[in-house]
Amino acid sequence: CFYDMPYSSHSVGLFEYVHSMPLDKGWRMIQGVLESLEASIYKVDIRKADKETINEYIKSKVDKNLCKIKEAKRINSLQQFDTVYINGVEYKNLPFYEKFLNKKFLHKIFQNDTYSVIHGDLTIENIICTREDDGTDDFYIIDPNPGNVHDSPNLDYGKLLQSIHGGYEFLMSTTGISVNGNHIDFMFTKSSVYMELHKRLRDYMHNNLGEERTRSIYFHEIIHWLRLMPYKIEKDGKRALLFYAGMLMVMNDVIEMYGG
Repeated sequence: CFYDMPYSSHSVGLFEYVHSMPLDKGWRMIQGVLESLEASIYKVDIRKADKETINEYIKSKVDKNLCKIKEAKRINSLQQFDTVYINGVEYKNLPFYEKFLNKKFLHKIFQNDTYSVIHGDLTIENIICTREDDGTDDFYIIDPNPGNVHDSPNLDYGKLLQSIHGGYEFLMSTTGISVNGNHIDFMFTKSSVYMELHKRLRDYMHNNLGEERTRSIYFHEIIHWLRLMPYKIEKDGKRALLFYAGMLMVMNDVIEMYGG
């Protein structure tokens, strides 16, 4: 479908909003988005995740993309190394994390997910904030994506984490990258705003969704990075290594929290 949307000079993307408004207002906007979704579309067509759909999700979104990533020319040359140094910090390389990305392990992570109507691509850039003259702020959400197989609201939370935790927008704005052996160096300026918002979002998920669902959300974030990589490999050439590095940093964090 398509439709005409009235132009609003007061509208800005959530990235600009959280980096131009007080931190508390930025967080309240994110919390308002999540609470609105929980109270509306996440209550539509609720059903329990099933083994067949989970397996299809892992096959199409994990296994298939892992193969594409490892076969990519520039990334393939890194696979001989057990670790990769990213801006001087040592991280386990992709082969280490594959034992946490197999069907048996991931099925245990996702087995208690629930399905419903979801947005499917709840990125920072798809949340538009309005700043009115009377001081009231609101939001609307654009560009839903139905092609997710595993239609759990946890995917939407994972998309938010890809920005707030993984720093996707800052990787997008990074241009220069140097690769020497297993050393990847680039200027990565992740904002203190994102760091604080990630802390608040993590606490919010633990307190409101529980430990098990929060763990699922972080593993869905990893899968979002796996889904992203083939596009970057195809379109961005050497810059794909930026996102490979970003993916490894996210994997490191998630496995430290939930690998056990």
